[in-house]
Amino acid sequence: MLTACRQSIEEDLHPVSRCASCPVSLTSAASFTCNGKLYVFGGRDASGHPTNRLYAYHPETDSWSDEGATPLKARVRPRAVEIGGEVYIGLGFNGHVQVDTAYLKDWWHWTPASNTWSSLDTLPSDRTVGPVTDTDGKYIYAVFGGKKNFERWIFRYDISSDSWDKLADGLPRMASYPPRAHSAAGNFCQGRFFLGAGYTRDGSDDFWCEAELKGDSVIWHGRCGIPGKRHNAVSVSDGQYIYLIGGHYYGGTLTNGGLYDEVLRYDPQADRWTRIARLPDGGRENLCAWVHLGVLYVGLGNDENNKACSQLYQIQL
Repeated sequence: MLTACRQSIEEDLHPVSRCASCPVSLTSAASFTCNGKLYVFGGRDASGHPTNRLYAYHPETDSWSDEGATPLKARVRPRAVEIGGEVYIGLGFNGHVQVDTAYLKDWWHWTPASNTWSSLDTLPSDRTVGPVTDTDGKYIYAVFGGKKNFERWIFRYDISSDSWDKLADGLPRMASYPPRAHSAAGNFCQGRFFLGAGYTRDGSDDFWCEAELKGDSVIWHGRCGIPGKRHNAVSVSDGQYIYLIGGHYYGGTLTNGGLYDEVLRYDPQADRWTRIARLPDGGRENLCAWVHLGVLYVGLGNDENNKACSQLYQIQL
């Protein structure tokens, strides 16, 4: 059931160009595409404060707009998923570590066309920091996520009934693979759900796996490991490939670490990673990423000094 590999990374480098910078510097925000706009929600600003504002990038004019405050509490590490012009958004963190109320379980529905907001069923878990979220069109999945303890938990949101449930793990409690992690990355691609990287009890990790969703349970399959251990990377899919960008390597000591500046492409059919670009201004973590009309956009996040950034880049795919 479980297989894994390691590879010497091949390169297929694409040019990277700069776009207009976001009007504010933000890191650890949610990003999603809707009706031709690339949105950013929440995150931490340059002064270190969480925000609840929305910003939108307009690719056709290379410009940004401030879409204003939302009804949601300000937060870092929120998550958002777009389905058919409707947006599901929430989760994240605001407060002091290990204080229960800091882990935000709220989940919202936003209709951009009318700018209407409604609150939905809350996530039945306090692992609200950094879960991998994506959709198969019927359900939205929130996978892993962190608090004090790390888990392999998969929660599934049923859009039609406005309800969350928890899927069975499919592995014994003490199984070592995949590891229990938070700050992972992943997406649906070609109808399959992949995820990996993240932070475990041993530091940053390079695992990559497929979660085979079967009814109310999941079966895990190991896939080709990511070239380089990391957490706080961002990923996005164009339906054919998954793109994994940036991230933080932490090896367990205060002097053994750093940020990645690379953009990796994962091919599900070949189970293979390729480096396609490097970010012009150095390593980043907690980035935002979008794919729109054959272009990969990536930006914001924070640099090696933990300074929130505003730069945005584009890569023709």
